[in-house]
Amino acid sequence: MSRILVTGATAGIGYFIAEQLAAHGATVVLGARKPARADVARSAILASHPAAAIEVLPLDLASFASIAGADYGDRLDALVLNGATMRVRVGEVTADGLDPIMATSHIGNAALIAAAMPALERSGHGRIVGTTSGLVRRLKPSLPALATISAPLVSASLVAVGRRYVQSKAAHEAYIYELNRRLRARGSSVVALLSHPWVALDSRSPVVPGIARGPRRSEPLFGLVGIGKDVAARVAVHAATSAEADGGQYWEPVDGVPTLGSGDATYRSTAIGERIWNETQELLASIRQNALPSGS
Repeated sequence: MSRILVTGATAGIGYFIAEQLAAHGATVVLGARKPARADVARSAILASHPAAAIEVLPLDLASFASIAGADYGDRLDALVLNGATMRVRVGEVTADGLDPIMATSHIGNAALIAAAMPALERSGHGRIVGTTSGLVRRLKPSLPALATISAPLVSASLVAVGRRYVQSKAAHEAYIYELNRRLRARGSSVVALLSHPWVALDSRSPVVPGIARGPRRSEPLFGLVGIGKDVAARVAVHAATSAEADGGQYWEPVDGVPTLGSGDATYRSTAIGERIWNETQELLASIRQNALPSGS
């Protein structure tokens, strides 16, 4: 039985990823910042799949201490990096002094990958599934120095938040491609690939009490465009479990079916990948150093 960790698994697409993996017979580990929400998600999955094997792992992607202190178990067959946020206030920072958007969408994911890698390698066929956004391909955001775009936002306008979110996803794309190159270069059994869920809306998703709320009038075009979050989840599930999926790939939904696609070649380039990799490692090293207790 596969054992798969899903971040952001207590709501939205992440919940449906976890539910579908459980239906496929995997042991699902719900990475969750709030235990109460994890309990609700676990109960909802068990209500539909009473025999499902569900674990809860306390995990906050915005906290290096939480990531470093988590117990990933003896083996992980896949790590699905779904967690992210766009809800921030001006000047808001994580416990490690980072912008919450960049911390959860990229820096936290990089830290989590490093922490979970021993468990993934013990699997013998581990997979790391990153989650990107179609806005990266559409908007082609520039990527200034990572330390600059990891600093607190000076504006919480929709434009500022949206720009930072797309930059975080572009950095994540570049990092996943570079990670896969490095894994292959050292002969690791672990591979890394990307999932793009497209436009996923509550208005087209099943209602799950305590998890998915159904139609919301704040959604763009109120459901005239997009797919359900349950349909979007199928792409990540496919990337994590299908024999068709392999390292360095980019999967997306076409007519609701997981389909091998391609992101923007800019972020697949070795030059950007190496730069984002190195700058990410520098940020993580700085965080680790600051996290050490006095006198260490």
